[in-house]
Amino acid sequence: MMDASVAELVQLVAGRLVGDGARRIVGLGDLRTAGPDRIGFVRDARYAAVAKVTRAGALLTEDELVTSASQIVVDDVDVAYAKVALRFHPVPRAVRHEIHPTAVVDPAAVLEEPVAIGPRAVIGKSRIGAGTVIGAGVVVGDDCTIGCDCFFHPNATVYAGVQIGQRALVHANAVLGSDGFGYAREGSRWIKVPQLGATVIDEDVEIGAGTTIDRATLGVTRIGARTKIDNLCHIAHNCTIGQDVAIAANCGIAGSTTIGDRCVIAGNVGISGHLNIGADVRLGGGTVVLKDVTEPGDYMGHPLLEKRRFLRLLRVLRGLVPGRGDGDM
Repeated sequence: MMDASVAELVQLVAGRLVGDGARRIVGLGDLRTAGPDRIGFVRDARYAAVAKVTRAGALLTEDELVTSASQIVVDDVDVAYAKVALRFHPVPRAVRHEIHPTAVVDPAAVLEEPVAIGPRAVIGKSRIGAGTVIGAGVVVGDDCTIGCDCFFHPNATVYAGVQIGQRALVHANAVLGSDGFGYAREGSRWIKVPQLGATVIDEDVEIGAGTTIDRATLGVTRIGARTKIDNLCHIAHNCTIGQDVAIAANCGIAGSTTIGDRCVIAGNVGISGHLNIGADVRLGGGTVVLKDVTEPGDYMGHPLLEKRRFLRLLRVLRGLVPGRGDGDM
């Protein structure tokens, strides 16, 4: 079991130590149940009373507390917690070369040792970087390039020709490089338009369970570095998603739309095709976007409005209903 001293964790999160830095910590724990070998966190002043009587050996906190636990005082508990959690629970990496006997690996595949390939996985004529873990039932088609230290949960599917950067994390049943929704109508019938483009996933991207990312019709569908995509999202052909974007569950982004860097897209947002969403735009849950959004800021609703205007509109609408105040639905 990995352990660390409180002093080592202080260095990890660039915090300030209060109390005993020599205590050994083996993992994280809830303030109410943690033992002396666990570290907890206090995100809100409401938990100060619990922190006072906790048996946890150490606490992450933004303000110094009255407690017998060692304290690591930080500017942002959420960031510090993430770093400490990753210290004790890192994303798995292959440390020795292992190919399960039920896996099917094309003789022309290039595996940079060490790679771990799980039961019933199928690997085509592709290159897989060292440290990458391929879970049970994962399928990687031909002509793919997968970087080092990636992790694929069971049953993820990577179509032919997809390029994936270093340290990608792909969850179960995600599909990368599927055909875009391209058809031409001739009379009463639809004729398929072959999807001939590429899908490129840059480094440090995480893709949620059941999410699909289509290949381009021509050209490239690209997911920028460090972008995080939640479960059950769909990103259509020829989209470009910038760097450091966060997309929550059940979002759908139609074809040829560009999302700028550092955007935050809340759950169940729908974005129409051929649009440009500028950098640093934040879209509230359930928003429907049918036009370009060029200015940074917070937006929500349908029709799309700046968040302040949308909330003001809701207050006005509530006031039109007899007997309902601002707090009523």
